[in-house]
Amino acid sequence: MRMNKSRQLAIEKLADNVRDECKVTDYGFQNIFEAAEKIGYRVIRYPIGIDAFLGFALIKDSERIIFSNSSLILSREIFSIAHEIGHQKLHLSEQGLTMIKDVDFSDRDVSEIEANYFAACLLMPREKVAKFIRHELKNKSIGKWSGLNIARIQTAFNVSYDMALIRLKALDILDDTLMDWLKFEKLEKTATRLLNAINGNIDLCKSTEAKKLPAEYLEWVISNYNEKLIPINSLKSALEYVDLEVEDIEVLSEEPEEEDEGFEDLLRRMD
Repeated sequence: MRMNKSRQLAIEKLADNVRDECKVTDYGFQNIFEAAEKIGYRVIRYPIGIDAFLGFALIKDSERIIFSNSSLILSREIFSIAHEIGHQKLHLSEQGLTMIKDVDFSDRDVSEIEANYFAACLLMPREKVAKFIRHELKNKSIGKWSGLNIARIQTAFNVSYDMALIRLKALDILDDTLMDWLKFEKLEKTATRLLNAINGNIDLCKSTEAKKLPAEYLEWVISNYNEKLIPINSLKSALEYVDLEVEDIEVLSEEPEEEDEGFEDLLRRMD
């Protein structure tokens, strides 16, 4: 499943506009989480486990919310934020949807293909990649590239090693043979060792386990439980996100337990 050229160009332009709005002057985002907040998104980060979903984009009333799973390694979480901004810009706005949840980023439908393409353009714009190769790699012959060169690109753009390869292939900079060799070099040496060798950002290969929740989240959860709007299971699950138990707070009598709600469901219902 492929996008037509006009749609690709429209997404590239939109990604460039977002970079301009975020005032990105370097090759990559210094802090995409703060940048997303500065342009009007409520960014929520929480470690829900490496086997859980990756993120979601949500519109609640007039507020636009982006959630990312901080159990992922940082470079993957950065891509998640870029991907969810893509959903906010392309699909929640254009198609009238209020929520898109991402279990993975596989190209299973048009909206995922477009959000992936938006994220790639946002994090590694064509012109910036060309400038990096020209200025930082001194136009080194592509055939002589090694994993160290990819690690330098990875650090400059704050992306994963694999995402850098995929983007370079999409831009027709790498052919299949060289891409396979650079993948093999990563398997043999690991991305962390390659980053260490160039004093690159090894934090890209680690999860942050960051916890960033709305300030009013706890108050809202307790209030809704006391007003019998959510069951005890939902209360317990919600409190776990802020490292609390029911015994730690004052609540009214329990209602019969019902099916509990997921984190994104609770956020969707916030007043």
